[in-house]
Amino acid sequence: MAQRISRWESELWCYISSSDGTQCPLCGCCQAKQKGGWCPSDCMEQVGRLVDTRYSNLRDYDSIERMASCRIFELVEMLAQKYIKRRKVYYPPVPTELVSLADEQHPIEVRLVPLTAYHGAIWHLKGRWIIQLNENDAPAARRFTLFHEVFHILAHRKATPVFRKGELKAGHFNELLAEQFATCILMPAEMVRRKWAESNSLNKMAEIFDVPESVACVRLKLLHLI
Repeated sequence: MAQRISRWESELWCYISSSDGTQCPLCGCCQAKQKGGWCPSDCMEQVGRLVDTRYSNLRDYDSIERMASCRIFELVEMLAQKYIKRRKVYYPPVPTELVSLADEQHPIEVRLVPLTAYHGAIWHLKGRWIIQLNENDAPAARRFTLFHEVFHILAHRKATPVFRKGELKAGHFNELLAEQFATCILMPAEMVRRKWAESNSLNKMAEIFDVPESVACVRLKLLHLI
């Protein structure tokens, strides 16, 4: 029997299905933008660059928190929370075993390969998913890429049109959603708030959650903790 999908999750996949993947489907009626924030479509390249590069200067991230009120970002965070709750994860770092929840009907295999142009990729072959991760990346970066690709698996299964290889390029909105999902699932909000109160250190937070410092900084900014 198919698992029932909640209303908020149906809303998320409906938005993604209605978009061509290059722009936010709500950009024409963005509530966040009307309130003085950013529509993610207006700053995709900047945000993608911050997440994808090593932490350099905290001031580079000062304006990213203006995206926190984006409705689609909220829905993606709810999706991440759903899988955290289902696996009953209470302490960081979040286990990579959560990957299996992306498709419980088909096996998901993770392979380390020497990619040259990408951090990761997914393939659906003979009834199984293959996630390729760049073996040249640091372990924490591979963890982030792993859950980035998990979002793509979910989108393939839940939304139409699916993400098509060959049509994607840096900065596309669907890629930004995958980065948001990876950030939220690896750094669940309540865990982050609890651990931040204890450590108050960006470097320590990156170690605790086993993520790149750039990802930790983006998450702390989105939660208005720094």
